[in-house]
Amino acid sequence: MPTPPASAWNDLARQMQGQLLQPGQADFERLARAANARYDSLQPQAIARCASTADVATALAYASQQKLSFTARSGGHSYLGASSGSALMIDVGALDSVLLDGERVTVGAGAKLADVYDSLISAGRCIPSGSCVSVGIAGITLGGGVGVLDRAYGLSCDALVSARLITADGRQIVCSATESPDLFWALRGGGGGQFGLVSSLTFQTHAVGPLTQFGASFQLADLPAVLAAWQDWPQTLPDRIWSQLALSAQGSVYLWGLAIGDTAFAQAHWEGLLSRIGRAPADKSLQLRSYREVMLGACLNISRAQCHLPSQNASGVLGRVAMAASSDFFDQPLDGNGIAALQQALQQRRDSQRTGTVLLNLMGGAVGRVAPEATAFAHRRALFSAQYLAEYAAGTSSSTLDEAAAWTHGMRSTMQRWSSGGAYVNYLDGLLDKPAEAYFGANLARLRQLKQSWDPTGLFKGTPSLA
Repeated sequence: MPTPPASAWNDLARQMQGQLLQPGQADFERLARAANARYDSLQPQAIARCASTADVATALAYASQQKLSFTARSGGHSYLGASSGSALMIDVGALDSVLLDGERVTVGAGAKLADVYDSLISAGRCIPSGSCVSVGIAGITLGGGVGVLDRAYGLSCDALVSARLITADGRQIVCSATESPDLFWALRGGGGGQFGLVSSLTFQTHAVGPLTQFGASFQLADLPAVLAAWQDWPQTLPDRIWSQLALSAQGSVYLWGLAIGDTAFAQAHWEGLLSRIGRAPADKSLQLRSYREVMLGACLNISRAQCHLPSQNASGVLGRVAMAASSDFFDQPLDGNGIAALQQALQQRRDSQRTGTVLLNLMGGAVGRVAPEATAFAHRRALFSAQYLAEYAAGTSSSTLDEAAAWTHGMRSTMQRWSSGGAYVNYLDGLLDKPAEAYFGANLARLRQLKQSWDPTGLFKGTPSLA
């Protein structure tokens, strides 16, 4: 990897409104760390801490002129450390404004979900997105953006109205349904860092209202009854209800979800599901919750600045972990053999005394009413998704984390007979043989054509590669 001379770095620093940080300077070590502590060993030569769209364009032009590889960072949550690297990091974290105009909000690409939710909920509005508040809005949206209210409101990318993008030739363009519509199609689910660097995104918001949260705890031995009933639930389920099954290698099965509406609306559906399961839960709950309680969770009693990772905000108090993950989509209910395979895999993980979690999220509803070819997100026909996840403390050995990555990937092989073969690009798995095919499915050919058209020299090294 070439190292530009000090004079070249100084030239870049002079051109920027923001800061250019190098090893040894204040805040460099803090900002260099990604959310995923698995990649703490990766350290850039410099961090371009951008203060404007012009800074992003300047840093990108510098990397191109110096033939220097670069990575862009919004939230830093990549399971493969895709926003870390050994050359130039283009950090858009300071571009975190949230500006609401009527029912539309324009958000800087560096905003975290905590910033977006806190600002919008205060104004009685929100957008559909994820449940991890330190995730960057740009990354989650460009990869699709599954979340706890997507059955009602769609994916994050479905709420996207337009995006401002710096292209490979240095132009600043707006992408929308009427301006560069082909690129706008690609930005909705095609993954980050493929066609340009996004500096801001504009979304259609929805009004907030009462939410009802429900939950019940079971044992792993109950999984066949719980999963069989849960995966059939959408046949009678309104779009306003979303649910997740959280399966732990420690032996717990937690069924929970959210309904948009009061407890009277949710109760009949919830009690009906529990009746069909026919197993007595260890505990169960049904309670009215506010949007702020649901979307900001553990940050309710701390400031917005504190509701960040230390690498994102000097006042941040959220913890970091080392993570590995993989994913699946299931277009049809699992048969008895599929449920048994999943149960056995969790039991074996438990017997090995290693950590591991499987998160199954109901899909359908508004997500499924969009055609698979209408946006780059191809997995519209899924009944539910799976995230295979292993989390350890920061500082865990690389051998333990490599084993965790092998286990999460191995879960795809375990469930291959029943899955669609697709995978979620926001849950990157470095062990996939043909990652682009899994992430983008039938939309891959069009994405590759657009890549050639908008980035013919391959300036942007997106993950996975579209080359």
